[in-house]
Amino acid sequence: MTSLAHQLKRLALPQSDPNLLTRREVASLLFDPKDAATMDRSTFFALGCTGLEELLGFEPAFLEFQDTLFSSSSVTLERSVQSREVNNKLDTGISLFLTRLCPYFLLKPAHKCIEWLVHRYAASHHTRAAGVAQAMSEFPA
Repeated sequence: MTSLAHQLKRLALPQSDPNLLTRREVASLLFDPKDAATMDRSTFFALGCTGLEELLGFEPAFLEFQDTLFSSSSVTLERSVQSREVNNKLDTGISLFLTRLCPYFLLKPAHKCIEWLVHRYAASHHTRAAGVAQAMSEFPA
């Protein structure tokens, strides 16, 4: 492989990787990994929005995430090509959402929202430590 070809391969966008289109299993909180691999982004988005609507019945403060993490424009956002500033803002929003979600964590609507965050924002990868710390803060020492 030439030097230029090697550099171009390293610069290839993760979302254009053909392996992403043929995944046989996908990590999921709600679904069997093989079933989750057959679902598209709009399915996960609809699921997350449904969860958010249900959470709004418990806590109106979740409304602030409707225009950010759960907005229709988030469906096409590709996190891997965003600037560090945009990714830091996403991490902050996800962390705030997870903090507010902790009291409702055992409810099905919370699981629906987490499913969306994991599939859309790779939240399990980017904000793993923050999520664990927030969840653990809900348990008394």
